[in-house]
Amino acid sequence: MTTFEQQVAGGDHGIAGAASAVQQRARVILAHATIGTAAHAQFVRSPRNVRRKPADRSELKALVRSQGQLQNLICHEEIIDGVATGKLVVDAGDGRWQVIGELIAEGALPVDFQILYLLVSEAEAVVVGLAENLGRAQLHPADLCEGMLELAHAGRGVADIALIFGVPELTVRQRLKLAHVAPALFALYRDDRITYEQLAALAVSDDHAAQQAAWDGLSPWERQPARLRRLLTAHALPLRDDPVMRYVGLKAYRAAGGLLTHDLLSEDGDGYIDNPALLDSLAQAKLEKLAKRLGREGWHWSAAQPRADAAMLAAYGRVRKQRLAPTPEQLAQLQQLAQRAAALERRADGEGDEDGAIARQLADIDIAQGRIRMALERPDPDDMALAGVLLTVGEDGKACLLRGLIRPQDKARLRKEEKAAAKPRGPHSERLTHVLRAQRTLALRAELLAKPEVALLVLAHRLISAVFLDTHAAGGAVQLEVRAPSLPEAAQSGPAWDRWQAQREALLAALPQGGAVALMAWLQRQPRAVIDDYLAFCLSCGVNGLRDGGHGADGGDGEAGDEVAALARVVGLDMHAWWQPTARNYFSHVSKGRMMEVVAQATSAAQAAPLEAMRKEAAAEAAERAVAGTGWLPEVLAGAAG
Repeated sequence: MTTFEQQVAGGDHGIAGAASAVQQRARVILAHATIGTAAHAQFVRSPRNVRRKPADRSELKALVRSQGQLQNLICHEEIIDGVATGKLVVDAGDGRWQVIGELIAEGALPVDFQILYLLVSEAEAVVVGLAENLGRAQLHPADLCEGMLELAHAGRGVADIALIFGVPELTVRQRLKLAHVAPALFALYRDDRITYEQLAALAVSDDHAAQQAAWDGLSPWERQPARLRRLLTAHALPLRDDPVMRYVGLKAYRAAGGLLTHDLLSEDGDGYIDNPALLDSLAQAKLEKLAKRLGREGWHWSAAQPRADAAMLAAYGRVRKQRLAPTPEQLAQLQQLAQRAAALERRADGEGDEDGAIARQLADIDIAQGRIRMALERPDPDDMALAGVLLTVGEDGKACLLRGLIRPQDKARLRKEEKAAAKPRGPHSERLTHVLRAQRTLALRAELLAKPEVALLVLAHRLISAVFLDTHAAGGAVQLEVRAPSLPEAAQSGPAWDRWQAQREALLAALPQGGAVALMAWLQRQPRAVIDDYLAFCLSCGVNGLRDGGHGADGGDGEAGDEVAALARVVGLDMHAWWQPTARNYFSHVSKGRMMEVVAQATSAAQAAPLEAMRKEAAAEAAERAVAGTGWLPEVLAGAAG
């Protein structure tokens, strides 16, 4: 028996403490008992004998055979339907009575052998029987549980039983709870085929059929206590961890007729909510009262949902934000804040910031910048016409108001409106458009390699934008972090790619060994032209012409597309020098109808007509031949044609 099992079986005293308390009470009872003798046939065995697990009586039998009865039995008069039968019920000493019977049957003792006994009342019999058995071989914990149950059946209250055993009343309730588990399962516990933890898990329910079904429905290796408890409480909610219960309040739930199942055998005295539907309805009513007070906020709708999980919330849309251009005053404020932040950072680098004063000032500046940026955002008016507020219960057990949501049905309507207002889909798939933009990126890189003066200009542009205009490099045509965008494998070929790779290999081969320290010394010895080459190459690595998507596959998104176009103009990009449409890089990736359209644009409808009867592969090759030398470029590249 585990230490925890002993503590639950007998409080902090364990079985030894229970034995001491029960034996003390038994001594008081026996001091007033009546002593007598009777023949073996006058006794009957008690159906409530405390020790249910058979014990080895061979030594006891040998002792009685050689020395006779050395200790009396404890009995009470048998009364059936209020009438004494003349029989004596053996409440303690059942083993001695049985071995005397065996010895009489074997002829070792006479038939009229007189057996010594003490007579007590039926109510006192269980206490005296427990006291005697506790003084002999150690009882099984199941015997203690059933002993308490017998006292309860005899009319003893929890407080009286706790006093008899010298344990807290909670321990008595726990023992009685265990004793009420389905008899077949309790018998397995007595035979040590069920652990205490498993029995405690089964006791969370009072339904014997459910207990047996939970046990029988699992294989032996699946009968973990937690698994059994989950099966028996599947209809209920944990009391301690439920945020809706904290929101409604236990008092309000009980006042509405809600019931709880207390798990007396859990280490923290946890319990379960028996009527989750009632609890949720109380939370719903409470949230709806709160929703009425939100009417003045002017939302299109309001709804209460006590339990809103992540999957449910994911079905709702969110009101989009529109970015406003800063006013001259706001722009000036942002520049002043950026200058103050830069001055504080320089001061911290030089003087340090032991007391954290500079860090606090920088935090205040960051908050001020955030407020200005928030002022430059406003909800989309079309979205706001559909938006509402959802009231739910948060994990902290408090009301949570989720404003600016768009219901799933309205979200579908919004998508239809967006689709109707969207630009028509271009002739290229998203994949092909991505590859073409990658080719443009490579061409911009290759052009920058030959124009260090432009690279320096672009670098200055990005630095000034970041420091003075409070814009971020990650969204522009050049990334200051020099994180080269991932280009699709299909774009990693052609003149621009070859030019860029050749320059990379040449510059890499010229670098000194020895890391960053050696590099600085090496750079100081190089002429300006060499440094310009490295500057142009490194800056070109950050060129990103991929961020040019919009509503359609060939669309533009405004600011990012404008920066790419501006960079193309500065470097004098002419895509004719870097890319020509072929069957492999273009025509095999578009429809036959698109091939005919391109050939007609580049040459004439007469040359496009034969393609209709060809297989796609042959048509792609014919289209390549037809447009060769015409200077035709797809729309996504035509703006960079020079």
